[in-house]
This record gives sequence, C-alpha cells and structure tokens, in this order.
Amino acid sequence: MLFKKKENHADDARMELTEHLGELRTRIIRIILYIFGGAILTYNLFKPIYAFLFYPMEIIMRQHKAEGWSLRFTTFTEPFFVVLKIAIVAGMIIVAPLLILEVWGFISPALTREEKKPIRYLAPLAVTLFISGVALAYWVAKYAITWFASYVGWFPHAVLLQDPETFVMFMLKMMGVFGLVFELPIFLLFLAWIGILTSDMMIKSWKYAVLIITVIGVIVTPSNDLFTMTVMIFPVILLYLGSIWLVKLVEKYRKAHMP
Repeated sequence: MLFKKKENHADDARMELTEHLGELRTRIIRIILYIFGGAILTYNLFKPIYAFLFYPMEIIMRQHKAEGWSLRFTTFTEPFFVVLKIAIVAGMIIVAPLLILEVWGFISPALTREEKKPIRYLAPLAVTLFISGVALAYWVAKYAITWFASYVGWFPHAVLLQDPETFVMFMLKMMGVFGLVFELPIFLLFLAWIGILTSDMMIKSWKYAVLIITVIGVIVTPSNDLFTMTVMIFPVILLYLGSIWLVKLVEKYRKAHMP
C-alpha cells in the first residue's frame, strides 16, 4: 500500500507539472499572437506613430533648415526595416496590457486571496507611474536633442544627415527607460509585501539609495547629457522618499490582516 501511495503521488505530481507546462505553452502562444497582431496594427498606423516620435526632432530640423539638415537612407531596403522595427516595438507597447494579463493569469492561481488584494491597487499605480515616466521622457527629449545638435555647429560647414531609425529607436529607448525606472515604488512595495524590506530600513539607508539611484541614472539615461540625467534622477529620488510612506501602509496592512 505504501508503494502504491507513493506511485499515485508521483503520478499526480507529473500530471500537475504537465498541466502547468501545457498552460504555459498556451499562454506563450497567445503572447506571440498578441505581439504579431499588435505589429500588424502599428504597421498600418505607422505614419501617425512616426510623426509623434519624430516631432521633437522635426522642431530642431525646422530651425536648421537653412543649414541643409535632412533625413537620409543609405540603402533602398532601409526604410522597410525601419518601419518593421518600429511596428514591432510599438506593437509590443500597445498590447502590453494583454501580455501582463497572460502573465498574471499564469501566476495568480498560486496566490492566496490576501496576496491578490494589493494587485487591485498596485496595477493602476504601476500604469500611472509608467505613463508619467514616458510623458516626462517625451518632454525632455526636445532639450536633449537640442543639446546634442548644438555640437554640429562646432564643425565649420557641417551638415546633419539624420538616420531616422537611430533617432526613433533613441526616442523609444528614452521613453522605455524612463517608464521602467518610474516603477521603483512598485518594486519597493513588492519587497515590503513579501517581508524583505521595511520602512525603517529605507529611512536608515536613504543616503545609499540616493547614491545608487544617481549611479543607475547616469548609466541608463540614453542621452547621457546632464539635463536629462537630472530630470530622471531627481523625480526617482522623490519616488523613493514617497515610497517610505507607502511601505508603512503595507506594514500596517500586513500587521492587521496577515498572521
């Protein structure tokens, strides 16, 4: 009987693992289909998307039109691949909520009801923070481009022939990095929720946190100019300090509702 029980337990474990792997495969296929569908949609909306991303550069180029600044392609195939890359990246951004839902649908069965409760508050906060970071990056892009473009004038008779792909990918990286960095409070709240981080720890180590945020800001800022780095680093420091209050709320909730 003992051997039969062990065999049944092993069979159940294998069946459970097989079911999980099957569900994971299904969700991965859905994610691929979502990305493919998003790319098709953004491919057909390429012109307004490109106009939106290129607008900061267009303002600068209008100011220097008399100097002969213009766009350039080096091969006849390059425009197609620029459109394709932008469509894929923009498509992934548009279907990001669906991708997150698939990930959530896979991990949520493993969470208890109490563990799921904070998600209803964190999800809107995460979206708001990400959009705020993207909007700030789009606003600061004009000043970053102006700063870089000012060095063209240091070279007599120089003319800027801008590669569209380089600029658009620069904009997408800038907005993506700002959006992800602005998710710092969500990361800190998650650490607090699982008991790794406390508000006392954050208060005691705030100087080290500021130093780490500054170093990371210098490394990840795509433009590497002082103004853009400052605009990224300063709000993130404020988000860290504000997260101390949020972590205290998490601690109170855990103390009141969880053993």
